[in-house]
Amino acid sequence: MFSKNLVSELSNQLNQILDSLVWVYPELVLAGWFLGILLLDLVWRNLPYRILAGITGLGLGLTAVLVYRQFVDFQPLSGNLFLGMLQLSPAAIYFKFIFLLCIACTVLLAGRSRLFRRTKPPYAEFLALLLAMGLGLHLLAMSVNLLMIYLSLEVVSLSSYILAAFHFNQKASEGSIKYLLFGAFSSGVMLYGMSLLYGFCGTLQITDNQFVTGLAQADGMAVLVAGFLAMAGLLFKISALPFHLWTPDVYQASPTAVVAFFATAPKIAGVLVLWQFSQVLGKIDFWLGNVKVEWTDLLAVLAILTIIFGNFSALWQTQAKRMLAYSAIAHAGFLLIPLVAANELGRQSLFFYLTVYVLMNFGAFWLVELMSQVADYQIKSYEGWGNAYPILGLGFLVVMIALTGLPPTAGFTAKLLIFSALWEAYQSSQNQLLLVLWVVGLLNTVVALYYYLKIPFYLFLRPLPTPPNPILTVRKLDYAWLILLIFPLIFWFFKTDWLMAMLKMLV
Repeated sequence: MFSKNLVSELSNQLNQILDSLVWVYPELVLAGWFLGILLLDLVWRNLPYRILAGITGLGLGLTAVLVYRQFVDFQPLSGNLFLGMLQLSPAAIYFKFIFLLCIACTVLLAGRSRLFRRTKPPYAEFLALLLAMGLGLHLLAMSVNLLMIYLSLEVVSLSSYILAAFHFNQKASEGSIKYLLFGAFSSGVMLYGMSLLYGFCGTLQITDNQFVTGLAQADGMAVLVAGFLAMAGLLFKISALPFHLWTPDVYQASPTAVVAFFATAPKIAGVLVLWQFSQVLGKIDFWLGNVKVEWTDLLAVLAILTIIFGNFSALWQTQAKRMLAYSAIAHAGFLLIPLVAANELGRQSLFFYLTVYVLMNFGAFWLVELMSQVADYQIKSYEGWGNAYPILGLGFLVVMIALTGLPPTAGFTAKLLIFSALWEAYQSSQNQLLLVLWVVGLLNTVVALYYYLKIPFYLFLRPLPTPPNPILTVRKLDYAWLILLIFPLIFWFFKTDWLMAMLKMLV
């Protein structure tokens, strides 16, 4: 009934799929733990958050061990998994650790925050959705197939829409709906762009030579438009223009722990896939009539607009979470700079920036959540608390300086590296648009100094109301976690080579 060649080919493909399972054990553990948390909640209702968080931590620890085993056993020949839909690489393994760190920090921050001050808080559902997002992020970091990229991104997005509403009030619901609507629109645009790319080259594998040659033979304007449309979902995830409109409202209305996670893990995964897209599309010359347009030109324009809009919008904010939302938009523009540079230093600087970015954001949101005891996230209500709690105020100062990109923090090193990579790219290409981006980035770092230092200004240079009401409660454990987040920001400024030596192994 079937030819021997067909049976033999199907048998080989099935064997390859079965062999690939060995390399996705961490993802299988995350999927199993996701189901296990939900089943546990069905059997034993109303378990305390500490117990459920401990069980989640156990799953994250086991996943981290398996990811480490992937790093030890990794061989380039075993990188292509599931008929080429996934590709394991040292970079993907490294960022799996980063995603697990983000989930662990979110679990800890949620336990300290006001998130679950309800009669019957949905602990299990919250933790299960975080694990589901972790699964999607792991798959997204390994995806080299357009269909797999889309499916992984949707796993992350669907979980995000629910988590955004976890305050269960009108504002959170409005923010979640706005997030859903913008997400659905960007996903539709992305899928349409991917279908055009598939039509041009006849393959979904973005690392396949056929993908590059097919796009090179197609009309330049059509490929450029299709590539931008295909990036829509990824630009939405990293909060870059013009898919940024959801960010301020969602950041303001959603739980702080959830916002801290949105600001880090999905953004990292989106940037990693954007890097792969840029590596492919950057090889193609686009001719619009007699005018040659490079892919990096489009990214440079997006970066300039995103940086300017994010920074200047943040200047007028009086609410801490909303200010950090516009800050996240500006940082999305800075994260596009290494993609524009598209050189070896650019990739190393991108990985350095993403690593530091996680610590900066979780440090900032941890402090903002602590201060929410005395203020409804209003910056003006921080008056004098830095003098009353010097360690807390100093932590705020270090984090804000790091986000600005000033010494002595690794935030300065991160920006120095991305600007160095951009300058190196300009020197080799003499593309004036890269010089414009370089100047805009430097000037906007100065602009960011104003709104970031607004918080330390109120903390230290304004008197504390007498008597202070309500009272701020800071536990020793809060100080411990704060130090763990902030210490690397200072340490890597003085020992940049330590982290860079490890990152060079990933390139």
